[in-house]
Amino acid sequence: MPTDLRASHEPPRRLTVAVFPGAGGVHLYHALDSGYFEQAGLEVHLVEVVSSDQQMAGWNSGYYDVMHTSPDHLLRSLLKRDPVAVRAEGIGELVVHRRRGDLRPTDLWAVDNARSAFAFVLRAVLADITDMPVMEDELVPVGGTLQRFQGLLAGRVDGTTLHPPFDVLATERGYPRLGGHLQVAPGLITNVVVVPRDSAGTRHTRAYLDVCRFSTEELLASGAPGVEAALTRHGLPAATAQAAVPGLLGPAGLSTSSEVTLRGLEAVADLRRRFDPGWQPSFPLHSLIGTSQGH
Repeated sequence: MPTDLRASHEPPRRLTVAVFPGAGGVHLYHALDSGYFEQAGLEVHLVEVVSSDQQMAGWNSGYYDVMHTSPDHLLRSLLKRDPVAVRAEGIGELVVHRRRGDLRPTDLWAVDNARSAFAFVLRAVLADITDMPVMEDELVPVGGTLQRFQGLLAGRVDGTTLHPPFDVLATERGYPRLGGHLQVAPGLITNVVVVPRDSAGTRHTRAYLDVCRFSTEELLASGAPGVEAALTRHGLPAATAQAAVPGLLGPAGLSTSSEVTLRGLEAVADLRRRFDPGWQPSFPLHSLIGTSQGH
């Protein structure tokens, strides 16, 4: 690890970090297993959440110091503590899968929240690619991607939006792909690192972002074997880790630019306006971008 990531003699700073389960946090798993956070003077505790509602509640209560989450949550004005995005990340393409057979008006579509970016991607794919648009009241709140995937396999829903490794696993189990966000909203930022504004420029935030950057770059350099090994060390079954690799090394994965751009946030806002024409952000979009971008 480069010397500029090493900590001073200050006591370790504890950070509780909220993430969704899955392969999108592979750079965090790799950094933890390699001791990079510890070397940077950070005591990082990952907390896996089952839904965006749980994640936002934990954030608003002050329990989480950092969130890896959809940038759409910043736009919905539901978060307290003056949050800002300080790093963009790719978790792989957001892809809509459905059980086999003809689409029906009675199909049940699983979402985390009916007004989330994942739900809007689902609606855009159904409208633009299958010519079978659905309304908000036809969406079924189920939970995070793992819970939606499980609901699809159990037959409780007919389709949903997934990301690696769940998209590949769904295909392998006979649930074909209908389309993804790269077809309907290619400029969409899928994931950001969120911190309170007053901590965006602090040493511990800069150190956290530096570790994220270094770990991501190291995984990209190691290619498929390194990414798969990092996921299996974290406890993912070998088949699941292998299924995650194509998406993580694809165009919407680990190689995604870490800069949070106004254009990226505008893409998120445009997708929301498409299905909620009267919506307007409560704050200027540029104000949601933090000062520390983890150089």
